Amino acid sequence: MRTRGWPAVLIAALSLFLLAGCGALADALKPTEVPGVTQQLMIRSLERALGQLDLSRLLGPGVAVDVYSMVGNQTNQTFVKEFCTAWLQAHGVRTVPSSPDLKVRLFASVLGTDENSTLIGIPTFQAPVVNLPIPEIALFKWQRNRGQAEVRIYEFDAKTDAVVGSQPPGVGRAKYDNFTLLLFIHFTVADTEKRE
Repeated sequence: MRTRGWPAVLIAALSLFLLAGCGALADALKPTEVPGVTQQLMIRSLERALGQLDLSRLLGPGVAVDVYSMVGNQTNQTFVKEFCTAWLQAHGVRTVPSSPDLKVRLFASVLGTDENSTLIGIPTFQAPVVNLPIPEIALFKWQRNRGQAEVRIYEFDAKTDAVVGSQPPGVGRAKYDNFTLLLFIHFTVADTEKRE
């Protein structure tokens, strides 16, 4: 008597091996904590906000710069501080570690991203009876990602800590939009590559 069970066992073993391998690969690639598009939108909007500031009074004297922001954790705040200080130095502001002529406090009061979308079509949903997921069918979909930044500079006398000047806020914006037409046509419109 000949048994026909070994092909079924082989197929079952290969299927199990394939599923186990897929499960092992699923955890191998993890995205960054903050997506790259979000990082790009935030830094571009911060650059544009800094570009709106009037640095003419800061170009001559030695300046001590303090940067304050409400952005996330300590790592993000340190990055914003170092970036703003380096940006000011690159644009002619002479920063000094001690004995400054002028103290500057730069406040990054707004630094973040917003996301919104518009869909004309059928959103994803779970079929009620058979519990089958139905994918999104987009006749038109517009995913809007916006970066926003607002910075303000206050100037203080180094000896008396008296306010000697302030500036109107510099506001910067950046955008990154994804479009889908008729389910298959995808394109992106962004201004994140334009540096200022």
